[in-house]
Amino acid sequence: MRTLLLLAAAPLCAHIPPPDARWKAAAPGPAPVATKLAMTSAWLAATPGSGPAFAQPFQAFPKNVKVRWDSDFLYIEATGLPDHPMMTGIKSWQQQVPMPQSYVGESAWRIPLKPVPAKEPMSAKNHFLRGAIALAANGIPIFNALNNRGDDALAVGELDDFGGHCGRADDYHYHVAPLHLEKQVGKGKPLAMALDGYPIYGLTEPDGSAPTGLDAFNGHESKALGYHYHASKKYPYINGGFHGEVKEIEGQVDPQPSARKVRQADEYFQEKAIPGALIKSFTVDAAGRNHALTYTLNGRPAAVKYAPNADGSWTFNYENPDGTKATVTYSGRNRGPGGKGGKGDKKGGKKGGEGKRPPPGEGEDGKEDLAASADEDAGEQSAPPPGEGKGGKGGKKGGKGKSGPGAGLVKPTMADTVKLNVYADNWFVLYINGKLVATDPIDFLPHNVVSVDVLPEYPMTIAVMAKDNANAVTGMEYGDNIGDGGFILKFSDGTVTDATWKARSFSRGPLNGDKASPKVEHDPIPANWFAKDFDDRSWAAASVFTEEDVGPKEPFYQADFKGAKWIWSKDLGLDNTVIFRAHVDKPGFKARWTTKPEIDISGAPLK
Repeated sequence: MRTLLLLAAAPLCAHIPPPDARWKAAAPGPAPVATKLAMTSAWLAATPGSGPAFAQPFQAFPKNVKVRWDSDFLYIEATGLPDHPMMTGIKSWQQQVPMPQSYVGESAWRIPLKPVPAKEPMSAKNHFLRGAIALAANGIPIFNALNNRGDDALAVGELDDFGGHCGRADDYHYHVAPLHLEKQVGKGKPLAMALDGYPIYGLTEPDGSAPTGLDAFNGHESKALGYHYHASKKYPYINGGFHGEVKEIEGQVDPQPSARKVRQADEYFQEKAIPGALIKSFTVDAAGRNHALTYTLNGRPAAVKYAPNADGSWTFNYENPDGTKATVTYSGRNRGPGGKGGKGDKKGGKKGGEGKRPPPGEGEDGKEDLAASADEDAGEQSAPPPGEGKGGKGGKKGGKGKSGPGAGLVKPTMADTVKLNVYADNWFVLYINGKLVATDPIDFLPHNVVSVDVLPEYPMTIAVMAKDNANAVTGMEYGDNIGDGGFILKFSDGTVTDATWKARSFSRGPLNGDKASPKVEHDPIPANWFAKDFDDRSWAAASVFTEEDVGPKEPFYQADFKGAKWIWSKDLGLDNTVIFRAHVDKPGFKARWTTKPEIDISGAPLK
């Protein structure tokens, strides 16, 4: 076994297995057809220096990267693991570990060979907080310098000595420029390619001079190179956005490969930082099979050791700081150890359960589980025609051939509901037809998305109170800062926030933006502002703002808000309490269900 302590000085490639073993480890089990083809003569770049100019930096890493191209794109295959040591230097470890990825075949990275300048270049400050925005020459993805919470990942101590860490899929990636690659690619050559097709050079121009006239994205145009980006030692470190055309879907550049997530959160792996943990080493054996990360917690040694199995699953051995041990096998589909919920999880984990696929409906994530649940709902809640009391479990209260208290009643099912997604900066409470439907459970940070299933009863009158984080006396937040608000909503039936909504501010400040002598103005809030028949005819239309104006955090990009607009009252910064109202009609709507609730919640939470 070849090992490398990350604290020790060693050649950069010391702990990486031979190429064939690396590719096998990335995709355990039989290789897919696309992968097999990719390893044959289909590779056009077998000779370093051949092909498009921007293929050459990737050709400097033949053990880890393979390249090919057509007339439009450069395709890069990689295992997602670099030659250099990983993980040491991280001060905020989220319990993720490096795992090989299968960026191969149809899942190869794709770089445009003919980049097109965008009509409206996009900044990475409020966009692309998910996924990669560039690809390093050694095949490692480069993510936004800001993490998915909008924080500078380097500044908050999340990165190792080479500017990388692992994401939720245990996928290793950088958040800063990989300046250490300059020795391999050659001085004055690109260190990476942005996903819009423009190259990223180091701290200097190829002739050694300092770059001048950089734009907000760390890029500029020169006669010799055309448009290109530069690395920097301060934010944004890499391309701070895209000069070229890209498509953004759900907060990331699309298309791009997806990392394979094998581990699911369980009692041994919680996807959260461990205060006081110090990573000591990360090693992989010569065959690319046995991986081991060792660390200490308050001086006590611990380790996470893991290896792939022939069926594509991975077995993890957790050696915990308290001396306990656990063995868990993850298939990438199961919810936890052993592949079943409840006791099966814990038993399978502690005894080294193999994570076998359970029968549909027994705790597996996937279509079978969802389909089984839907079928059960339909069977138990369907009803016979009125008076017959027969036909399916839903009619059992009526008795066979008799008319009883439950005969002919049709209960609503989840299929009758619509999904509601809400994001507010910073807090909201929402009523429909005078009934409390949703409230933000976090009254400060993080700017979370609230998703609930709603049983619609058209026409719907929606009433929302939204509050920005602001001191009631000064109108400011975090001391002497003027905050800003923002609200967005979408129902799966197509209802969205837009300029047709009504909006009125009931608290504003500091008046005139005066931070030296801050004053706040409050208007009394009507007692029945949420009622269906409340008169809002005199209210002004909501003001619509852009995503850049509001600057949402990462959770926003994980939910469906397509087609919805950001709204607020007239002043996004000074108006701190705003009430919105909207009326949604659906001509011809008739509820499928006939039951009425037998509990009274009309006064909650007002009584």
